[in-house]
Formats: sequence, structure tokens, C-alpha cells
Amino acid sequence: MHLFGICNILTTFAQNSSNMEKERTVIHLEINGEHHYYGSVANMYEFYTSEELGITYASLRNYGLSAERPYQNKKCIIRKGVLLSKSGGRGIRKSEQVE
Repeated sequence: MHLFGICNILTTFAQNSSNMEKERTVIHLEINGEHHYYGSVANMYEFYTSEELGITYASLRNYGLSAERPYQNKKCIIRKGVLLSKSGGRGIRKSEQVE
């Protein structure tokens, strides 16, 4: 395959990948029977103190929170997950979209 063919394949892949779904990390906090969702662990600590959660920010970071390893104590459960969202097409002209 020559260089021109490779460039066409890469361009097509780039255009198709822009139409794929995006993944974003989400932190799920269950506390006092309520469920709250945050974009990061740091964001969660803007709303709750270490005393309310029963763990400090640094300790939770060192814990290694993941989808397979949620954190749980007597005060709360903290889970890490993935929020799937459709890639938006705003700002892309119809002629630029790949069907």
C-alpha cells in the first residue's frame, strides 16, 4: 500500500472516531441513603469534609479507588465508574460528517 492509501485510511479513522462515544470518569458517593455523583474525587471533597466521609482525600487517593475496588466504611460507599456519552456533533457542518 502506498502513502496516499495510508493517509486516506487514517483520515477515515479520525473522522469515524469523532462520532464514537466518549468516556468520562464519574465518582458515585452513597451517604445517608442519598446518591451523589462527581466528576472527580477532589470535586467530592468540595462538598463533604473528611470527617463526614470518614476518610481523608490523601488516604482515598492512596486506596486505589477503581470500578473493581470501591471504598466502603460505616459512613459511606464511594465507587468509581465510567459515564458513557454520545459524542456531540455541534459545530460540525453536515458536509463534514461521515455517514
